[in-house]
Parts: sequence; structure tokens; C-alpha cells
Amino acid sequence: MGRDGVPRLRLVVVADDDAGPRLCRGCGDPLMPSAKATAVFCSSACRSRSWRRTRRTRARIEAVTAGVRASCPQCGAKWTVGVDRLVSAVYCSPVCRKRAWHTRRAQTDEE
Repeated sequence: MGRDGVPRLRLVVVADDDAGPRLCRGCGDPLMPSAKATAVFCSSACRSRSWRRTRRTRARIEAVTAGVRASCPQCGAKWTVGVDRLVSAVYCSPVCRKRAWHTRRAQTDEE
């Protein structure tokens, strides 16, 4: 308490020994003891990997909320663009892509 009877807040610093080792936000490995107090990732590779993962997650959430759907021209299967398959996907699987190729080839051979 202060002189005027009002309680004062105190900053308490917790050492690594008390709370355990600090962990990397990306991979979960413990950070080096010599790492800065503001360090969050164990390496630049881990930071980049985490950033890419975050971007992919955001893109998938946007794709789901936008509701853009595509369908396979061979079998008619439907999927959400950018979530289940790549944005540039035309067929649902390599099997359908191969079947479509064989169908096109058979049509050109008949002509």
C-alpha cells in the first residue's frame, strides 16, 4: 500500500524456471535460453512456416464463406474451390483426368 492507503500494483516477473521453458509458437520446441525476451519463434524457418500456414487457413476460410463451388466434368463430383482442391483444379482426381483424356483420345481417333 502507498502512503495514502491506496493499494499499488506491482509488476511480478516470472523466471523461466518457475513457468517452465518458453515454447516456439510454430513448432512447440523450447526456445533457447539465450533468446530475446520478445522471441516467439525458434527460427526464421519456423516463423515463415507459421506465416504460410496462417495464410492458407485464412484463404480457406474466405473460400468457404464465399461458397464458390466447382464440379468435375467427368463424374460430376462437387467441391469447394480452394478448400478441398486447388483453385485451378478441373477434375476431382487423377482417375477422372485420365478417363477424360481417354475419352477425348477415342473421339479424335473416330474422326
